[in-house]
Amino acid sequence: AQHAFLLHHFQSLPPPTIVSPKDKEKPSETMKSILSSTFIALSLTRRCSSAFLATAPCSSFLLSPNNIGAHSRSCLQMSSSSSPPQIISINKSQMSEIITDAEESEGTDSKYTIIDVRNVDEINYTGKLSPVVHTLPLPYIAQYNVFGMEDDEFEEQFGFDKPGLDKTIVFTCKAGIRSMHAAQFAAMAGYTDIINYSGGSDEWFR
Repeated sequence: AQHAFLLHHFQSLPPPTIVSPKDKEKPSETMKSILSSTFIALSLTRRCSSAFLATAPCSSFLLSPNNIGAHSRSCLQMSSSSSPPQIISINKSQMSEIITDAEESEGTDSKYTIIDVRNVDEINYTGKLSPVVHTLPLPYIAQYNVFGMEDDEFEEQFGFDKPGLDKTIVFTCKAGIRSMHAAQFAAMAGYTDIINYSGGSDEWFR
């Protein structure tokens, strides 16, 4: 029922290109496209920050505001910071502790928001890491600036509360690759407490 609910809300958005679980984290053309858009957004963010002016790796990726998408344009408007937030990578034992904390705190304002960025069919295949883990596939994060949505719009589209900037967001995927890119998008949106479960479902269900 929960997956049907998520599918209903995801289908209200224009469908992004979804990475098949058969790709097994290989850099397919679809993934290359996602990673390319991530790299462009990161380059734009670096250009917005004076701390990165001397080290921005590729000026050719700096696009004009008239030629970039809504997500990239929002990156140009974000406030600069002297340094990017640290994304902490954790192992299975640490992830288990976080999930236990979230399960025990459910309904009492847990400090963690745990997000699985795999596709819905992948999660259907393996099952969820825990009932407290939310589903938000990476293509939606990459293409629709989901962390820039209004709270009501976010909840309507994805079926759970948008995490506040004071929350610790924990990302997971299949093997830690997509979740790291999701973490980078969260960092660009202003989140500072960000965790990436590098083992992903491959390690969790092994």
